Amino acid sequence: MKSFTQYLTETKNTWIFKIKTIHELSDKQSDRIEKHLMKYDSNGLGAAKKTILQSTPRDFPAFKGYEVYIYEFETSLPTTGSQVQKEIGNMLGLAQGTLLVKGEHEIDADEPVEESDKSILQDEEYSEAEEVNSEELYGDKYNTSFVQELLKLRKEKEKDNE
Repeated sequence: MKSFTQYLTETKNTWIFKIKTIHELSDKQSDRIEKHLMKYDSNGLGAAKKTILQSTPRDFPAFKGYEVYIYEFETSLPTTGSQVQKEIGNMLGLAQGTLLVKGEHEIDADEPVEESDKSILQDEEYSEAEEVNSEELYGDKYNTSFVQELLKLRKEKEKDNE
C-alpha cells in the first residue's frame, strides 16, 4: 500500500507560463524575476526565445516594429498570469503594456471558443433545461388552484374536528 507522501508526489501538478516582453531582459532583471518566482516554487526562467521583427506584434498591438522575447517558467503552486504580470511589472518598474504573462492553462480572449468548450452558463437558450409549463408554477391559474386546494383542506379539517 502506498503512503500518503507517495500519493502527494504522484499527484503533483505543474503550471507552465510564458513571459512575453518587447525588451530583452538583462541578467539582473532575470535574476530578480527568478528569485521572485521562487514563492511559486518555480524552477527558474528558461532561455529567451525571440520572434522575428514584426510590424505589429500580436500581443503588443500598440508597439510597431518590435521583436518579442519569450521566457518560459514552470510553477508547482497555482497562480494566474495576470497576478505574476502585476508583480513582475511593479518589481521591475516596466511600463504598462510592455510585459505579458500568460499560462498555458488560461483561455485566450482572442481565440474563438469551440462549442464543446463552452460552459453551460454561456448557453443563452438554456437548451439543456427541461421544458416547464409556467402556468403550473405561478400566475392566476396557479393561484386559483392553490386557493381551491386550501379550501378543500380546510373543509376536511373541519369535518375531522366534528
